[in-house]
Amino acid sequence: MRSNDFTDPASPSEERATARLPQLESTRLYRRIAELLETRIDQGLFPAGTFLPSERELAEQLAVSRTSVREALIALEVTGRVAIRPGHGVQVLLGAQRPAAQNPSEVDIGPIQIMEARRVIEPRVAELAAANHRQENLDGMRAAMDLQASATSATPENYREGDRLFHVEIARASGNPAYEVVVSKLWEYRTKPLFERFEQLLLGPDRPGRTAAEHQNIFEAIAAGDATAAGKTMKQHLDGVLSAFIKGSTPE
Repeated sequence: MRSNDFTDPASPSEERATARLPQLESTRLYRRIAELLETRIDQGLFPAGTFLPSERELAEQLAVSRTSVREALIALEVTGRVAIRPGHGVQVLLGAQRPAAQNPSEVDIGPIQIMEARRVIEPRVAELAAANHRQENLDGMRAAMDLQASATSATPENYREGDRLFHVEIARASGNPAYEVVVSKLWEYRTKPLFERFEQLLLGPDRPGRTAAEHQNIFEAIAAGDATAAGKTMKQHLDGVLSAFIKGSTPE
């Protein structure tokens, strides 16, 4: 028999070289919690109309932080599986009320992760803005503050847009266009339903007034060319929002 009638078996090393492992998805903890709760709802453990265990109870049962549970519960509300009823709890809705599933890439980054990133990046951006700004940047910041101040509450579009423009203008004033790209991209998540619902539930009615005062402090530090004060006031501003997200709680 001719030798070419046979195919030489691949060596173990060759098999390892050609083997392909499955791609793994980087899943945020809050999404895993939400998926677990959704599965339990579908299995009938939590029938429509009943209330889920409290945030504290879920955190203890799952051995996770209340912050992660909070993100999961708000994510479930955004997708229509539950309704967060202030003063009462988190109520399970009928499956028929569930809207079309969102694109996972749109909800993969949670509000807390966004704020954690911003509190690292934007203080440094503010420091650079204090050193590199031009008058046109200061004019843009002032216009953004005026736009935000024209809103009667934190809900109207002019409030949110003024807030966004203020921070983007600071990034523009840094002198590094890469920072403008990064800050603008992070701000896109502010318009996501999950982030908006976080703000509605966890930011108190005093936040608009505090934001205006904090923005004024940041503006004055940048205008004065005080990099240390600009970074410090920006960090204090972002810490206030992040603290509200972490300390606030969904209804028990």
